[in-house]
Amino acid sequence: MKSTASSLDKRRAHFLHALRELDDAWVAAFHKTGFGDIYFSRLFTELWLRAADAVAKSEAYGLVQGVSAQTAMKYIRQAIKEGYLEELDNPGDGRSRMIRMSPLLRGQFNGVIDRASAAFAKAFLTR
Repeated sequence: MKSTASSLDKRRAHFLHALRELDDAWVAAFHKTGFGDIYFSRLFTELWLRAADAVAKSEAYGLVQGVSAQTAMKYIRQAIKEGYLEELDNPGDGRSRMIRMSPLLRGQFNGVIDRASAAFAKAFLTR
């Protein structure tokens, strides 16, 4: 029984080390830009998963988790201003705008993913 608990604790420790590596990768990529807040994590992740597909700007506000809609708007405006997000016309509705990841952001986010993926692979493939 003790070896099972010990094995489980080792697996948990490996996971936490990999999670810490993800946090470190995020901070290294985005802290100096002002996008180091965890609130950007969900937004950037969701936009990355959509590839080149843009989302309605109003939908993008909802992807910034844990803050008010007003704060989400501020964050998104800042990311657009600094070239991390691209704002496009909505071909289906001329009154609204669309948002997608810029190539700059995609490159930085790919670095975070690659660094964290390596840490998680090491954590879970290590026996």
